[in-house]
Amino acid sequence: MRRRAAWTWIAVLAVSCAAPVARSPLDPLARADAELLQGCYDCLLAARAGYRALGAGRDRPALATRLFEADLLIALREKELGLLASETVIEAHQLEGFLPSRLEAARYVALVEALPGDPPGGSQRAARTARAGFVRFWPVGGADLRDWLTRGGPLRAEVRHYLGIAFDCARPSSGADARPPPPRDPEPPLLAYRRAICGPGSVTELAAVRRREPRFVETSLFLASAELAAAAPGATGQAEAYLAEVLARFPASPAAHALAGEARLVVADHVAALAHYDRALALQGSHEQALLGRTICLTDLGRHAEAIDAATGLLLQDEASGASAYYWRARNHHALHQLADAREDITEAKAIVPTADILGLAGIIEYDQADLDPAEADLTAAIRTGGDCTPRWYLGLVHRQRRQWLPAGQAFADAMGCYRDRVAESAGRQASLQARSDVDPAYRARMVASLQASIDADDKQQHLAALMAATELAAGGDVVAARPLAELAGEDRTLADQVARLRARLGAAPHAEH
Repeated sequence: MRRRAAWTWIAVLAVSCAAPVARSPLDPLARADAELLQGCYDCLLAARAGYRALGAGRDRPALATRLFEADLLIALREKELGLLASETVIEAHQLEGFLPSRLEAARYVALVEALPGDPPGGSQRAARTARAGFVRFWPVGGADLRDWLTRGGPLRAEVRHYLGIAFDCARPSSGADARPPPPRDPEPPLLAYRRAICGPGSVTELAAVRRREPRFVETSLFLASAELAAAAPGATGQAEAYLAEVLARFPASPAAHALAGEARLVVADHVAALAHYDRALALQGSHEQALLGRTICLTDLGRHAEAIDAATGLLLQDEASGASAYYWRARNHHALHQLADAREDITEAKAIVPTADILGLAGIIEYDQADLDPAEADLTAAIRTGGDCTPRWYLGLVHRQRRQWLPAGQAFADAMGCYRDRVAESAGRQASLQARSDVDPAYRARMVASLQASIDADDKQQHLAALMAATELAAGGDVVAARPLAELAGEDRTLADQVARLRARLGAAPHAEH
């Protein structure tokens, strides 16, 4: 009699789980169900704790199903946040034996394990591997998977819908099919969140989710990524405030630390950026973007030997990062005057993708090795593909080394114009930054000082390039073009003696000896 009563109670519970009924706000099951639909990570953990407290297991299959649902969602959320896998999937596997066969629990677990997370700041190498694994899974085990998720079953509709949105976002698609269709009815925060992070996160939708459920801290990871993408050069918008919140709640997310490192790198705070990259690598040693960020920070901090080691680690971890790794390793070998190693690395980088930066560095290294033919070719190609002022300066040095006075003068004049434009650009950015009231004062002070240092250096280089241009043009006989350049060089008082000698030569003869 007692056994029959127990099974009757379970049947009633199962029916009550399938069809919502009015419950007391103090009902533990109602509280757990409500937490699950609120959908934040802490909400899901609270829901799971509630189901466990109610004794979900073999003797209470309806509650075991509830616990299974929570585990599926938590496992996916951990992927979406770039958290290292917990034992949640293990528990989901263990629950399979407690659940009715018609639920097809193993198929749900297989889907969750196959779905990629791809969080902002996450390892792109890991994301590529996960997407490739999902593509292999989808045609074999998922030909009718979407229909299976939508046609009903023992799991709640909201859970199946969440999995369906995640499935739609992960499978290869394009155009209008790249995002799931909009909801027909108001949906719980659980689903609104998952829809918003499909592809580039929707700032408006994510902000709305956060207003509905203030505990939804994970929205800030996606909002930070969107802020960084939209910020002006050298600025981070509200990204760092969002990231501080994410890191306070999810300090074990390598993705969040890597994104925080990127934000600090944007504002040239290399020490703080390096600390975030180091933390990301302590959590996930194969995180190639953190390795690249670490390499860049060490380079800019002048820790060249360490930067070479970091670039070597990047080469070992991720073949797709080869061009960047070879480039940064070449830069550091060059800084240490290890020209043979620098030349070998930059040649490898150039073979992979000949960007303006790579071609420019190649030309500089080749010039330093007195290999002028490839130096001229690479510097010219760098300028043609958008290279900055430095390739123009070095091209002038190449022509000067060959005693090609007029081409050298023209190259230095081109470099002078480039430095002049860069001074104006930096000054404009500095004035704009000083006028803003929505910027952290410490950040403003650091960036204003950094921009001023750039302005001073480029202004100095502008006048030196004018002096070089005037000197070479005079040597080539174009005194008319040389004179105004000499006057411009004279604006820099530190060049006064050299300019005075040049003026004397310009006044003496149209073909002064070099």
